[in-house]
Amino acid sequence: MKIAIGIMAYNEERNIAATVRSLAGQTIFESPAHEVAVHVVPNGCRDATAERAREALEEFRRQHPRARCEVNELAQAGKANAWNHFVHGFSAPECEALLLLDADIQFGERECIQRVVECLEANPRAVVAVDLPLKDITAKKDLSLREKMSVSASELQVAGAPKIAGSLYLARSAAIRSFWMPLGLIVEDGFVKAMLLTDSFRKPEDTSLIVRAAGATHYFEAVTGLAAWFRHERRLVNGTAVNILVFAFLRKCVEEGKIPGDVIRARNEENPGWVSDMARDYRGALPGAGELISEPLRKLSRLPGAKRVLALPIALLRSALNIAVCVVCQQDVRAGRLRW
Repeated sequence: MKIAIGIMAYNEERNIAATVRSLAGQTIFESPAHEVAVHVVPNGCRDATAERAREALEEFRRQHPRARCEVNELAQAGKANAWNHFVHGFSAPECEALLLLDADIQFGERECIQRVVECLEANPRAVVAVDLPLKDITAKKDLSLREKMSVSASELQVAGAPKIAGSLYLARSAAIRSFWMPLGLIVEDGFVKAMLLTDSFRKPEDTSLIVRAAGATHYFEAVTGLAAWFRHERRLVNGTAVNILVFAFLRKCVEEGKIPGDVIRARNEENPGWVSDMARDYRGALPGAGELISEPLRKLSRLPGAKRVLALPIALLRSALNIAVCVVCQQDVRAGRLRW
């Protein structure tokens, strides 16, 4: 299989080299059955991310001379913008699948990517394969009380059916190239999932199109501290609300016989701030607020008995905190204030 790996990087000079080193240890690059290219996409960085990436890729080339690797630097910041350039420009047209990665992750196993690729190959109906994302503190032996609570909250997040985490997912190129990412979008993984599992809202959502590879994990940095947590949740809740507004707009486009991917591309070119404008024009209650508040309790019911008891206080606390976040996000959306 021909695969292009895109690492989206914004001000990641402290992490990009470690991520590239972790990537270099993956067995996928040792397999003659796969042809893999690596693209690091620094976007609007105000630090030395691009320089550190080039240095790391020099070492990568010495380890894997067969793999094509390059840094594709962009002046404009934004993950959606970087995503569009990688998916529709930097990745070679002949690639059969595209692997999207964040610039601050570490792989749990040397076979992680290999297992994700094999999972997609073994499920011809699936359009996207994922692994299991884990907070980095789960690898620690002695956890503090706050870290234990964070791990319990994480278990709530991964309970249930597979979902796309923006930090690592592999999609068939034909499916992911069928649409563009709206510029200004905050939470891209929920958008990608919706577009892939509904064929850009032309069909009902089909969750069987996403599969999770057994025995494949990666670690991401856990958010610590109340202020950092609140900022993180504010981003997610605002992102989910904006996604709901964009989804409603795209469904209407489909009803009018328009192709969502073409509409998004045209809107991006005409007005890069169209998503913020859409949020600012919205006057209703925060989209998805009720579901967001009740979500921790619904996920709690999917856990086995012992873990359910341990996670109950976390679920109740999470629901209460989500109420506070939603109050702030209501004002953010009405003001079109989607970046802080």
